[in-house]
Amino acid sequence: MPELALHFAVPFALTAPVLGIRRAIAVSLISLLPDLDVFLHVHRSPSHSIILLLAVSLVAVGLVRRLKPKHLGIVLVGCLTLLSHPVMDLFSTYAPILYPLVMESFYLDFEGRLMIGGSTMPSSTAQIDTTPTVFESFRRLDAPIFTSEGFIVSVLLVAIPFLLVLLQQTCLENQQDKRKTATKENTRKKTPTLAYNKKPCFNNH
Repeated sequence: MPELALHFAVPFALTAPVLGIRRAIAVSLISLLPDLDVFLHVHRSPSHSIILLLAVSLVAVGLVRRLKPKHLGIVLVGCLTLLSHPVMDLFSTYAPILYPLVMESFYLDFEGRLMIGGSTMPSSTAQIDTTPTVFESFRRLDAPIFTSEGFIVSVLLVAIPFLLVLLQQTCLENQQDKRKTATKENTRKKTPTLAYNKKPCFNNH
């Protein structure tokens, strides 16, 4: 299965530039909830079913829409990150994503290769494997939090958006300080306050 670090890092990378650091951390932690089934000594249980997670998400969205509509956006994002967990598992191991409608666990195996020798020849394979869904209790589970490859990918997925958001916030704070300074100067000189020319924080030109 994708290690926990990747389950967290992928939603964080996608949401941090939009939601900010704190909210991105919160919704990314939601993506880890399906793996709490390990504390019941059953892994890849019904908590990895898209059908059941979707049902839970619809209930959550309905309640928030009625009781706290201003939080609806963040709840929708949280539900999407929750659903991302079994989808990611689907590409690395068997997952009961359609339980209880279908009593089969699915595994999507995609691979692309490039043979370089006398001639260059790309190749790819794609197949869907299934196995009967059986929820068995375990005594001991050796599950990776991260692997060497997953670790560096997770670090990059978290660090890059984290730094970009910090730079954006610093830029906005500097612009606000300049605007306040300009306003004070205009007030002291008793001159009309001029509109502050707000420049984009990241200028491609």
